[in-house]
Amino acid sequence: MKDRPLDIYVLRALLAVSITGLSMVGIGIMRTGAMPETYKFPPPSPPQFELTLSDDGQAFEFSGRVDFGLTEAFRKLVAENPQIKRMTLESRGGYIAEARGVVTVLRSNEIATHVYGYCASACALIFAGGTARSLSSEGQIGLHGYALVRGQQFGMIDPEVEMKRDLAIYRAQSIDEKFVLQLATLPQVPMWYPDHAELRAVGLVTTP
Repeated sequence: MKDRPLDIYVLRALLAVSITGLSMVGIGIMRTGAMPETYKFPPPSPPQFELTLSDDGQAFEFSGRVDFGLTEAFRKLVAENPQIKRMTLESRGGYIAEARGVVTVLRSNEIATHVYGYCASACALIFAGGTARSLSSEGQIGLHGYALVRGQQFGMIDPEVEMKRDLAIYRAQSIDEKFVLQLATLPQVPMWYPDHAELRAVGLVTTP
């Protein structure tokens, strides 16, 4: 019991030495400029698409990737030009969530879609969202399935659930049920390009 005060003094001395050491390290860091800097995220890359009005002012023209920001940009352009009821498409696809957003804008504003050249993957879903849908003689619609593995999910995303959401859009556009069911069985690759006669027969193309 008589030795305990000495232990307390030793502990106090060790604590004082530790605090002094930490203080010296802090001073050294400040003097050398070694303080950690706040991480700066790189600026977002610009959208990989073009969305403009046609030269005659009669249509919205979209080309490029179905990229983040497309729905917002399209909604704004439609609000500024409510008299325009046609959208032309040229795209190899992109983000399906943005495609669904564009479909919502098309349907709520009764806008038709048209493809002069190539429209595939997420772009095909946008095409299907048009109130009326037309295709030039050289136009192609590319369709493919989802990469589905039974029981597999990617984070919080279930590919099978996502596929069903998109099939519901095709159904809502009065496209033939057998064709919709066929879309559910397509492989992810290769891309499928139905001929014009079939696209008209199933109702994906509605006007010449």
